[in-house]
Amino acid sequence: MTTIAFHYPSQIICTDSFTTTHDCIVTAHAKKYFDVEQGRVFATGNCAEIYHLKKHWNDGEFKPIMCEFFMVDKHKKIFFGEVRRGFKYLEPLEQNWAIGSGAKWAIAAMDFGKDAVEALSYACTRDKSTGGALQSFNVKGCALSKRERGSV
Repeated sequence: MTTIAFHYPSQIICTDSFTTTHDCIVTAHAKKYFDVEQGRVFATGNCAEIYHLKKHWNDGEFKPIMCEFFMVDKHKKIFFGEVRRGFKYLEPLEQNWAIGSGAKWAIAAMDFGKDAVEALSYACTRDKSTGGALQSFNVKGCALSKRERGSV
């Protein structure tokens, strides 16, 4: 799985780079986002579900898959989203939040004052499916930030 954290006060999203299956790391260099016409999507779930989300983003023809995502739209607003029962749902996000297998660890870290990068760094120590290099993105520019795990 993966973990993606959003820190509301700083408007930073941070992702890990692990793709795992059962008890094995498939890759430690996964890119957890893709661009769509409406903005940028940061997704969690298994590889097939994320591929399906990307492929059918515009036509809305989702199989009964389960995945969660954050979307930053062209107006720099962030949304929590999920696909369930064949439909894509979006809700505006106005608080710290995290998705994926290490979400509870990342949310707890942010509850105790950590930013997105620090929260994901902590989740890496607790969740076996979260790890690798961390990438952070500023929602305002939705561009890769220079701050990475090693600089926390």
